[in-house]
Amino acid sequence: MLDSLKQFKDRDYDSILFMPTEELNQVHFQVSNYIEPGTKLGGSTIGDCYHIILFKENDEGLVVKLDMFEAILMAPLEYISQLLPDEWFGVICKKTTTSEKYVLETFDNLKEVC
Repeated sequence: MLDSLKQFKDRDYDSILFMPTEELNQVHFQVSNYIEPGTKLGGSTIGDCYHIILFKENDEGLVVKLDMFEAILMAPLEYISQLLPDEWFGVICKKTTTSEKYVLETFDNLKEVC
């Protein structure tokens, strides 16, 4: 796991954003909890189901290769640690009965800057 993510290892959160910053090779992390947490959906004995939004930035700082999907993750922070060296950014959110609205709004906001 990347050192910058270890601070979140023992925290309880519903979503984690990992976004590029103005400074080269810097990433902004932010964890949050849903206002209305809802009930978990999906998942298995391996892990919880997550909404995942990923993108890259082009040389002009515009969002490119924007994608949204769902996956079961055993270790979301480890997953992020594998994405960042290849300059993938995004949001990973636990899938619950109340999460879809937040995820769709976030995806729509990112589409606007494509």
